[in-house]
Amino acid sequence: MKKKKLSLDKWKIATIVLSIALLVVLSIVLIKPSFGSPQKIGEDTISYINQNLLGGGTVATLEGAEKSKTIKGMYDIKLSVQGQIYNSFVSGDGRYLFVDGPIDMHEKIEQDPLPEMLEKESTEVEGGFKEITELDVCMENDKPIVYFFGSETCPYCEWEKPLITDVVAQFGDEIDYRVRYDGAEDVDVLLKYGNGAVPAIIAGCKYYRSGAGQSLGEEGEKEALTKVICRATGGIPSSVCGG
Repeated sequence: MKKKKLSLDKWKIATIVLSIALLVVLSIVLIKPSFGSPQKIGEDTISYINQNLLGGGTVATLEGAEKSKTIKGMYDIKLSVQGQIYNSFVSGDGRYLFVDGPIDMHEKIEQDPLPEMLEKESTEVEGGFKEITELDVCMENDKPIVYFFGSETCPYCEWEKPLITDVVAQFGDEIDYRVRYDGAEDVDVLLKYGNGAVPAIIAGCKYYRSGAGQSLGEEGEKEALTKVICRATGGIPSSVCGG
């Protein structure tokens, strides 16, 4: 049976509920000592999670509790949060919660394939952008497409947005600029270049970067963006890209 790559965010309910980070995988949480049947320990565990780890009206429910068949002295606790099932462990005295299941070191964990564009050979250019060696610049109506992916809840995106807005304005009709904020439109494009993290900028399909350019400062970032987009346009317009 194929096993999915272990994810450091596996037990962060933040990905489905109000961006609330619950616990890091394999971390240990101290809960109120509990003794009794597996059902009692399971109920106490759910009570702890609902009182201390969840918010915004989100509630975990107990799906099952039994003595572990894989780890001696532990209890298997299965819980449900908004239809998602999570398997956790509680120590035999009901005191410690382990928020991920065991890893069988006799079994190989298969790595998920890299996003399509990350598998291609690339070199670094201005501002931390990558240039994919084998690709030509993609065009629509003879204009290179420039994507800016972001989110209103992302402070780095909010820092980047006015800078790239100023830069692309200089190119006028020479580029096809597409802003994708908090939506599903063109998310398939984003996922070709990474895991969906924002901000992300893709210029002409050939140049891309995940993350903001804050380390460059505002003027340095504008300069880097201008140079990258000039690469995509082939140096047009000369008034922006130089002769």
